Amino acid sequence: MKEPLFLNTATALYTPITDGKIDYDAFSELVENQIAAGISALVFLGTTGESPTVTQKERKEITGFAVETVNKRIPVIIGCGSNCTEKAIALVKSAKSAGADGALVVTPYYNKCNERGLIAHYEKISKEGNLPIILYNVPKRTGVNIAPETAEKLSAIKNVVGLKEANDDKKHYLSTLVKLRGKIAVYCGSDGEVFDFLNAGASGSVSVASNIIPAKFSDIYYNFKKYSESDEKKFQELFSALFCDVNPIPLKTFVRLSGKKGYELRLPLFPPDEKKTEYISEVLYKLKAWRYIC
Repeated sequence: MKEPLFLNTATALYTPITDGKIDYDAFSELVENQIAAGISALVFLGTTGESPTVTQKERKEITGFAVETVNKRIPVIIGCGSNCTEKAIALVKSAKSAGADGALVVTPYYNKCNERGLIAHYEKISKEGNLPIILYNVPKRTGVNIAPETAEKLSAIKNVVGLKEANDDKKHYLSTLVKLRGKIAVYCGSDGEVFDFLNAGASGSVSVASNIIPAKFSDIYYNFKKYSESDEKKFQELFSALFCDVNPIPLKTFVRLSGKKGYELRLPLFPPDEKKTEYISEVLYKLKAWRYIC
């Protein structure tokens, strides 16, 4: 198998925003807490990081901040996806120039493409970007699905070292795990399926929930077989709350209710209604009672 960028859990970090600007004090605290909790890698500027509304200047600053702050303690992975191949290449080149360890590259969206176009897209990014790539399959957002057979073809591309699989259809992801076994790392990209993924031999996960419970989530990788059905139900309560609205809206609501800075969203994202906020608050209270959050 190609050497993976990481095993266990990479956190898809939210981007702290205060008074409309990137809050680097809150960002530094977030990064340090993640590393101290044993997280294996950090993903910046993914969907959870609100990358569509980050300016080009902010992207460059965040990437530089990420590399400098993490300082080679764990891998830094930068979200570099685009539905324009040349733009994706430019993003990957910029990430490499800044010193990032890898790029998370989502499938093209909106204009979409056929299988041949998808393969050509990643081949060109791999060749010209020359940085380890984790493919990202999230058909609910992009309208494009990487079929298991296509994933196997993509795994042969030189710099493709992993797949973040967020298609939560069980038949699909189990087939993908079989097709890619011994070829590249496969990571759970849908928190609610993490136990199934690990039981089927996944290399870990790229998680939203680990923003909230990094140490507990990291422990799942090593001890998932020891968790009881009751334990799994507790996790599922958190996962349900985190995705009761569009990600990262609930996550940043957790941040606000926890009394931390950086919880602002950028339009078109908007805070949840009162009913959902109360629900998120109830789950936060339970997490504290269970000592998942100290």
